[in-house]
Amino acid sequence: MFEKNRVRVWAVLALLATIAMSGPIAAPRQPSDDDLAGRLHATAAAWNTGDLDAFVAPYAETATYMTPAGPIGKAAMLTRYRARYFTGSRPDQQLRFEDVVVRPLGEGHALMTGRYVLTGGGKPELTGRFTLVWAKLAEGWRILHDHSS
Repeated sequence: MFEKNRVRVWAVLALLATIAMSGPIAAPRQPSDDDLAGRLHATAAAWNTGDLDAFVAPYAETATYMTPAGPIGKAAMLTRYRARYFTGSRPDQQLRFEDVVVRPLGEGHALMTGRYVLTGGGKPELTGRFTLVWAKLAEGWRILHDHSS
């Protein structure tokens, strides 16, 4: 009987050691800088081809965009971009993003900062800073708030 219990104890210890060496159970994955930065750069590519729907696709339906008059929703943001930065279906200038930094904000949220640059079209270069708040929603990572100035 003593020998049988000793075998059981060793089996349990071996199992616990195997579990301990396998590492922690994986938590839900936070986005890497490359994941969200890649999504952001894809929006610039969409902008540059005149696809504003693809440009705003990463924004949550309830997203807000900060203006001097206060926050507006996604549909108003799309209307604003179309009126201010497009002639017909083409952008007046090409868009790129620089200095993009992603910082996790706990489980399922991230803060992104960087610089936008609009060039070309016979117009002076337009540049400024932005802050985006991202959240992991049922449909994937989405922008909840955009403050660009």
